[in-house]
Amino acid sequence: MRLSEISTGESAVVVKLLGHGAFRKRLIEMGFVKGQEIKVLLNAPLKDPIKYSIMGYELSLRRQEAELIEVVQLLDHDSFHTKPEEVRLQTEQSDETAPKKDFIRSAKTINIALIGNPNCGKTSLFNFVSGSREHVGNYSGVTVDAKEGHFNYNGYQFNIVDLPGTYSLSCYSPEELYVRRFLLNETPDVIVNVVVSSNLERNLYLTTELIDMDRSMVIALNMYDELERSGAKLDYKLLGEMIGVPMVPTVSRTGQGIDQLLDAVIRVYEGEHGAVRHVHVNLGHELEQSVNSIKNALKADPSVLPHFSPRYMAIKLLERDTEIDSLISRSMQHSNILSLRDQETARLEHIFSDSGNDMSSLIAHEKYGFISGALAETYTPASQQAENTTHIIDAFVTNKLFGFPLFMLVMWFMFWCTFEIGSYPQEWIQHAVDWLNSAIHSYFPAGPFKDLLADGIIGGVGGV
Repeated sequence: MRLSEISTGESAVVVKLLGHGAFRKRLIEMGFVKGQEIKVLLNAPLKDPIKYSIMGYELSLRRQEAELIEVVQLLDHDSFHTKPEEVRLQTEQSDETAPKKDFIRSAKTINIALIGNPNCGKTSLFNFVSGSREHVGNYSGVTVDAKEGHFNYNGYQFNIVDLPGTYSLSCYSPEELYVRRFLLNETPDVIVNVVVSSNLERNLYLTTELIDMDRSMVIALNMYDELERSGAKLDYKLLGEMIGVPMVPTVSRTGQGIDQLLDAVIRVYEGEHGAVRHVHVNLGHELEQSVNSIKNALKADPSVLPHFSPRYMAIKLLERDTEIDSLISRSMQHSNILSLRDQETARLEHIFSDSGNDMSSLIAHEKYGFISGALAETYTPASQQAENTTHIIDAFVTNKLFGFPLFMLVMWFMFWCTFEIGSYPQEWIQHAVDWLNSAIHSYFPAGPFKDLLADGIIGGVGGV
């Protein structure tokens, strides 16, 4: 639960901070770290701000800030599931370390968000780890809402959310807005970015946007068996180190690599994974200059919401993202920030006027360049493109020479099945309808009702 939900006079233990950037750093400096006990002293008459006691001193937070601190009430410690070998805290225990032990168990809850392109295998992975049986279909947008699951692994309780498939984190579709608002409001502990191993260049574009957000993340290289069958080679460990995000090969259909993926999630959550580091997706000198200028203006304004990193917001401002514009409008300095954005946009449009591209296209071009550069050093395509069954069939049925004859053959076969093979069940149905019609004529008295049944309903259905 969130700190803002704790009532006056109650105590809780800090589990994690959901804020970002300078705001998060300030909270840590004030003593809001894992395991610290905090007590709600009083609420202002309008319930905002709220006065707390932590580490022997008192401070006040606005309710909006308190919502970004996840806590567990001391009275709720028995509601957490623990392994048998873990210390079970009894309610009558008077040990001074009780809150700490209670926190240790409650902190073993990891909130995961599954994010990826449509048809990347997110829902299959979700079904495998959570035991759920959600529908999986081979068409875009199969996940129309978020699905939640819960499971235990290696002493941790996992809360996993399968988010709608999306190609980016812009605001052009309901799926994109849903995913981004979830990240804004819920702040999951670890993002599992599911990508298709055989189509990395396209799938990693979404990864670059998540990197801009500066969130804890693990990449699941799903359908890795297809990449291996094709003969291609990928140094996923080196690629993960280059982009600062650990990568784990998986095959969610069979469960291959799922345990290693969950182990990586735990290590990232605990801050123990060596591949994790903050990397900027370089956008080129001119774009970087504009992004840094806007980012510094955002960092200088404490009223800007801390849920997204300043760099991500700066990039989206350049793209004129309406949702980010709306967030900035709540800032006291919004007019100055938007004015600076307009100046930088005009400067960039003048510099890149010959290209004919807008800001979104320029940024996307640089990101794809970053992806291509990373893959050039880590990915070796197959020496010969493997032909699968679908490609072989397509080579014949779309051929100029064989295409039309095959089409005519298939159509003739369909007509032959309809009239030749279909004549047998047609006779059986006709005999059944005639028998039913004669039975009505034999046993029903003459009149309108008999005519309706025999000539109308039975006759009509029999004809069809």
